[in-house]
Amino acid sequence: MKRSKRVPLNYLRRHRRLLLDMHIGDWDPRALSQYDPKVAVDLWRQAGVNAAMFYCQSHVGLCYWPTRVGKMHAGLRGRDIVGETLDLLHARDMAACGYYSLIFNNWAFLEHPEWRMVGADIAGEPDLEAAFRKTTGRYGNCCPNHPEYRRFCQAQIAELMEAYSFDAFFYDMTFWPKRCLCPECRRRFREEGGGEIPETVNWLDSRWCAFQAARERWLSEFAGLMTQAVKAVQPDIPVYHNFATAPADWSLAVPLGISEHYDFLGADLYGSPEETAFVGKLFQNLTAHRPLEIMTSRCETCFEHERTKSLEEMRMSVYATMLESGAMLFIDAVNPEGTLTPASYERLRVLYEEVAPYEAWLGGEPVEEIGIYFSSESRMSFQTNGKSLGEASGGEYPHARSVHGICRVLEQAHLPYGVITRRQLPDLRRYKLLILADVLRMDREEAEAFRCYVKDGGKLLATRYTSLTETNGRRGDDFLLADVFGCHFADDDIMQPAYLKFTDQTLLHCIAPQRYLSHRAPSGSGMLRLREKCEGKPLAFLVRSFANEGGTVFDNKWISIHTFPPWEETGVPMMVRNRYGHGECVYCAADIEVVNNEANERLLLHLLADLSKDRPVWRADAHPCVRMSVFHQPELARYRVSLLNAQNRLPAIPVGQVTFRLRPPDGSRFVKLMRIPDSQSVPFETEADGTIVVVVRSLGLFDMFVAEYR
Repeated sequence: MKRSKRVPLNYLRRHRRLLLDMHIGDWDPRALSQYDPKVAVDLWRQAGVNAAMFYCQSHVGLCYWPTRVGKMHAGLRGRDIVGETLDLLHARDMAACGYYSLIFNNWAFLEHPEWRMVGADIAGEPDLEAAFRKTTGRYGNCCPNHPEYRRFCQAQIAELMEAYSFDAFFYDMTFWPKRCLCPECRRRFREEGGGEIPETVNWLDSRWCAFQAARERWLSEFAGLMTQAVKAVQPDIPVYHNFATAPADWSLAVPLGISEHYDFLGADLYGSPEETAFVGKLFQNLTAHRPLEIMTSRCETCFEHERTKSLEEMRMSVYATMLESGAMLFIDAVNPEGTLTPASYERLRVLYEEVAPYEAWLGGEPVEEIGIYFSSESRMSFQTNGKSLGEASGGEYPHARSVHGICRVLEQAHLPYGVITRRQLPDLRRYKLLILADVLRMDREEAEAFRCYVKDGGKLLATRYTSLTETNGRRGDDFLLADVFGCHFADDDIMQPAYLKFTDQTLLHCIAPQRYLSHRAPSGSGMLRLREKCEGKPLAFLVRSFANEGGTVFDNKWISIHTFPPWEETGVPMMVRNRYGHGECVYCAADIEVVNNEANERLLLHLLADLSKDRPVWRADAHPCVRMSVFHQPELARYRVSLLNAQNRLPAIPVGQVTFRLRPPDGSRFVKLMRIPDSQSVPFETEADGTIVVVVRSLGLFDMFVAEYR
């Protein structure tokens, strides 16, 4: 097989994408026996798809081209559907992206037992094969640390790249589905100076932290090797890996820095528009190139085959992606015999015809003034300390709860925020205000970057564990940023519930009619105890309940039979405001952002507004279900404003009047406002500083506007 030379199509400029899921075994002769690439490509074309991702291989590990490395799917009877699909796509001017599954590879798992991941749950079993048969489900996982497995993957990719000319290439499942304790992982950790792999999770232990860092480093190295395997033969095509696991907890060990090996970022999401908003904002500031790609299945989940989403659900996914200036990719699943369901593509045609006119207006830089820091090293919980590798489970973690809580508040208030990472440390000054929401682990480089930011005039809001524990597991006697916070750590989590008492009348008004801010946070959240002496100005003090124990009818460990009301006032500060250099910081010992409550939200918004002082560059007065985004396209002297009616129950009921404001760049003025895609002129008022005020009388599902300036 020899690849013919051709100039690749620009996959990134195609926004209507599709993937055909083909994780099909071949032990039944009927499997994929009826698959016809021409039928598939014709359906995709009729649906308005202009870029298609298709399988070269799957989680099953079987190949869809006549490979010399591995095994071809028997149901194809030697038919090269990779080559056929490529030719058909290119003949129709459709960009072609190849799909390859890493780590999840059943064929390799069965043919080469030595390549298998050995999960911590079975690592000590005397009969490992029996343990595998008892615990392994449908997915066979191979360890990216095994040299032969690496060479196998590289050989298959080299074969593909030499034989076929793609426009993009995608890797799936680049993460650690297990805490692998195979011989190769053990050997490598020893040789790198780590010694034996620790058996217990402990985020205050340097050896455990070193092992977790090694897992992330190993995975990043593997991702780089696989990206380079494509680039070595086809250097001009974009390569990316599924990045849906980026916000996940420590157990999957996907560092945010792994994105340096990806030309752009894409993820399969199956949640709400809020999930798309968070991932979209994270990816905007992490990706090397735009647009980001959001994938979702036409069925309710990727585990459903027939239960299709409603047209309104699919429409919401498309517009939520467009709000982030992203490209939409729908995932269909082939029927086991190889046929497709034409009716599904008719639904897709309706959607893609509807959104195609907007594509020419997409692009630009997101307009952000508030930066929410998302810490790769804080995707964990101290509550897992002491658990064995086998029993320690992943899931939601405190830092994620805090970040999502802040995002929810700012989203519903329609304020210009972004989600930033370590990548933005050299450029923090572009943000008027930074939020460090329960950043559980931080290194000294990060701490110094935030210190300099505040010293130079930046404004900071920080909560709970932020800067208390270093990424190597070291916890000192105080916060790394104690000088910035103007207060000092005294003790670990206070038992719940507890209360914050405010002395400032403005803050009391924020939480009214409550007398205190109640803090009974989810498990894994809570309050820290601070020392009474602080350099900053205390804004709130700790108030304890009568007792922290439940109590019984036989004792006096309670005062109110149903509740834990505030009882004992203390002189312990809980929220402190501090001037540092030319900037200012508010630190709160409680993660008040995780509580979805009116008083908490009003307080947070007041604190942010009081810190930032200036009016935001854009904002809206609208129902909380309305989401707004603004992108700047300076080369075209224009801003793009998008509004999405992101209601939970669909179809969305139109929202009454939405008013948004947008300020032009310094020295400029807005000269024209258009509704997109028909370029209809829209009236607006102008305030003294050049801010335009636009009234949208009724918002159906989605509206887009372009404001031109000079």
